[in-house]
Amino acid sequence: MLDLPLSEISLVFLDTETTGLSPRFGDRMVEIALARFRGEAMENYYTTLLNPERSISPGAARIHGITDRDVAYAPRFRDVAKDVRAEMEGAVVVAHNAPFDLGFLSNEFRLARANSPANLALDTVLLLRRYFSFRSNALQRVADALGIERDTSHRALADVLTTRAVFEFIVQELRPQTLGELLDMQGGTITWANTSVREELPLPPALEEALRSHRKLFVRYVDEFGGKTERWISVMDVRAQKDARAQKEYIYVRAFCHLREAERSFRLDRVVEMKVEE
Repeated sequence: MLDLPLSEISLVFLDTETTGLSPRFGDRMVEIALARFRGEAMENYYTTLLNPERSISPGAARIHGITDRDVAYAPRFRDVAKDVRAEMEGAVVVAHNAPFDLGFLSNEFRLARANSPANLALDTVLLLRRYFSFRSNALQRVADALGIERDTSHRALADVLTTRAVFEFIVQELRPQTLGELLDMQGGTITWANTSVREELPLPPALEEALRSHRKLFVRYVDEFGGKTERWISVMDVRAQKDARAQKEYIYVRAFCHLREAERSFRLDRVVEMKVEE
């Protein structure tokens, strides 16, 4: 397979929507979409809502618009695991921020008591970082910069089709002759890791970009009483911390708050919107 041109290989473009940011903290998938292409032709697509068997965090719901009511009667992942595996059979997986999606998918297979797939995987975010200089590598920002028409909803199938368009741009610019050459450009395949036991925290692209570039981050935040505030922050670090009252771990962002002119901590699942300073 590595010696074959990309036009002769089945590529499955993957996107997931989730209850939160990390399987390590019990977050689950609420939607999955896969679109299988060979060359220019779409061979098949598959999408479904999923019952995560837990509530969806306000921050996640704000991004994708999926509510607890929407997924109350949806199938559980274990009910569709065989269908998902069949859609991926023999294909190379392509995703935007692939470790995030592969981590969630690997964890779902584990919870379904099934072996995780081991498909070769390509990550459009990694390729964009290595070879291009977009101001933001967030999928929607890259698509807008390239003039790619897209569905403005942040749903799995819409993001899958946008990812494919971005991937086509990358391939046209880099011109790899074979799959192996593109994997070498990427630095190897993306590992299917079980993020439920990983120490690293998969972060939203805007937060990751703010950490890397040291630019300010705009956040719209909902506190524990439902109060909403908007502010600019300078991110200092991100950490996991156990809430003694809830007996759960949450991801916290420690930052300098320019609204309060002081250091503050923000629970990430309560951030309903964020964007990096232009």
